[in-house]
Amino acid sequence: MNHSTPNFPRIGRRLLAGMTAAGLMLGLAAPASAATFGVRVLDAEGVPVAGASVCFGLEGNHKQFAAMFTNDEGIATATVPNVPLVVTVSKTRFSGVRVQEPARGFNLIKDMTLVEGVPGPRCRADSALADAAGSMLRIRDVDVSDDGDVMTLRADATGEPTHYRVATDRDFTGANWQRYDAAIPVDSQLAAASELFLQLRRFAGDATASLEMRSDVSVIALTKVLQ
Repeated sequence: MNHSTPNFPRIGRRLLAGMTAAGLMLGLAAPASAATFGVRVLDAEGVPVAGASVCFGLEGNHKQFAAMFTNDEGIATATVPNVPLVVTVSKTRFSGVRVQEPARGFNLIKDMTLVEGVPGPRCRADSALADAAGSMLRIRDVDVSDDGDVMTLRADATGEPTHYRVATDRDFTGANWQRYDAAIPVDSQLAAASELFLQLRRFAGDATASLEMRSDVSVIALTKVLQ
C-alpha cells in the first residue's frame, strides 16, 4: 500500500504559506504617517503674536504631541501623527482658542487669530522659563532722565528681562536686541524723537532650541515742555 503524500497537500501547503506571508505583510503595515503641522498666531489686526503658548494633542491630553511658544513670526510647528488633533492657543490679554483639526498626511501651517478678552481655554507650555516665579514679563513704568549728554531709560519691570530694544516706531525698524541693564542709554538720534518705543524680552536657549517671552510695547513720550 502506497502511503506517500499526494501532490495536493503540498500545493495546499504552498498556498497556505503564501496566505500566511500576505497576512504577515498586512499585520506589519507601516503606522500612520507623520507630518509637520503648525499655526501662525495673529491678533485682530493681523499682526503676528510672539510668545503665545501652543499645545498640540488629543482630547484626553491637550499637549500630548507638543507644547511650545510662538516665535517672532507668530509661528509654532510640531511633527504630529496623521490623526485628528486638538490645538490650543493662548496668551495673556487674549481669549484662548481650542479647535479640532482633522487628520492630515501633509505639511501645513494654519493661521489662527486671538482677540482680546476673557482668558478662555489655556495652553501651558512646558518650560522652566514659563513656570518660573514672576515669569510674567511686564513694563510697569519707565523713568526718563537726561543730563544733557546722555538720555537714560530706567524701566520698572517684572519677569527678569534679559534683553531690550528701543526704536522710534512700533515695528522697531532697524532695532536690535541688546543685553538688558537697569539703565538703558538712548543715543542722540533716538533722543531727538518726540516718542520712543521700548520692549523687553526674556530669552533662554542655545543654537538648537530656545524660548522667549516678550513684554508689551511701552510708548515713552519725550516731548519737552517749553520754558
